[in-house]
Amino acid sequence: MKETSPLEIYNEYHDDVQAIFRSRLLTQVLLALGSGSKPLSTLREVTGSSSQALIPKIRQLEALHYVESARGEYALTPIGRIVEPKIERAVTLMGTVQHHREFWIEHEIEGIPPKLLNEIEHLYNTEMVKDVEENIFAVYTVFQTILRKASWIHGVSSIMSPVHVDAIKEAAISSTPIEIVVSEELAKRLTSQYEAVLETLSRPENFKLYVYPSPIRLGMTVTDEYISLGLYRRDTGKYDASTDLVGTDAAAVSWGERLFQHYKADSRPLKIS
Repeated sequence: MKETSPLEIYNEYHDDVQAIFRSRLLTQVLLALGSGSKPLSTLREVTGSSSQALIPKIRQLEALHYVESARGEYALTPIGRIVEPKIERAVTLMGTVQHHREFWIEHEIEGIPPKLLNEIEHLYNTEMVKDVEENIFAVYTVFQTILRKASWIHGVSSIMSPVHVDAIKEAAISSTPIEIVVSEELAKRLTSQYEAVLETLSRPENFKLYVYPSPIRLGMTVTDEYISLGLYRRDTGKYDASTDLVGTDAAAVSWGERLFQHYKADSRPLKIS
């Protein structure tokens, strides 16, 4: 049997699909009930609408068997509990793209592995930090703050500057556990340009360096509390050291740790003589 494409499914059921996304109230009620049953008074409050406006929409959701009334409150049906998380994810994903629209449009996103790219909605609660004329060291200042507050540090990078090396060295000397995955090209530069520093860092057990066999097209630092993500610019093909997404949200930090583990899994330890 031929596999049915999403477009064919949409063409057949577009009325049902559009019934949800066409109406602000239908979507809001579903999203509100995703966290549990609620009385009409709460739905009025979260949607900012009157009972006269809400009740017909609730009846419509009941007719679709997404919502049911139970003990004076409204709740998702078993089918509604299947549908609502998918709507919630689509809304969060679109919100993330729009919230950081400038960042995603101006930068290469291909360096993020497809599985993690498919989860970028976890980065909604991050903020874009950018070097500006009034603060030309904004990104680096945040980087220093992240390292100094960290209980542990995990990083992925294909670029490194003397100031970054100094900041990492300072954190390593303070006994903070550090693991960094670098590209092969960067590993060669580090071993030639920063041989003395690497020799110093290799002595304590808390510092580990790994080499990823393929090019890395991003820069990311994640700690127990922070994530900082930088990408390459689409117009120049060069790493944009002046702009990062930074956040402390637990979901964003967890996303960053999964990104680090993705790169570490296929990397080899760099032995420093």
